[in-house]
Amino acid sequence: MANRIDEIGQLFQKRRKELGLTQEQVGKLVGVTKSEISKIENGRGITFSTINKLSEALGVSAEVDLRPVPSMSTDVVHYIVMSLGLFARKYNLTRKEACNYLSRFKGLEFSIGNYEAEHQLSLQECVDDMVAICQRNGGEIS
Repeated sequence: MANRIDEIGQLFQKRRKELGLTQEQVGKLVGVTKSEISKIENGRGITFSTINKLSEALGVSAEVDLRPVPSMSTDVVHYIVMSLGLFARKYNLTRKEACNYLSRFKGLEFSIGNYEAEHQLSLQECVDDMVAICQRNGGEIS
């Protein structure tokens, strides 16, 4: 399922192709032009009304999932910044490189999700834990 509204068009395009339909054919089913279908499939001009019409025409269902965005305390932010800085220094990376690596291999996600336990350890132990998680997820820093 698409996580962002601009990715929904790609799902409609995939379904259209699975059904062997052209953009023009789908456009006729929902009452819009071929160029409008092209725009939608490229993530432009998507509305809830359009999603409903296309879903019905293509024989799929669409769901909306609204979830509150979790807030992060300044303590968690401070902890992440400090452990990120130590990680960057330890592996001779810029902060941006360290952040990209830790994001890609789930080290930051682990640290944030386990903040209550992790922040009671030394920063070095936290970095070691992030490295272990990253290695389990395909990261190669050791």
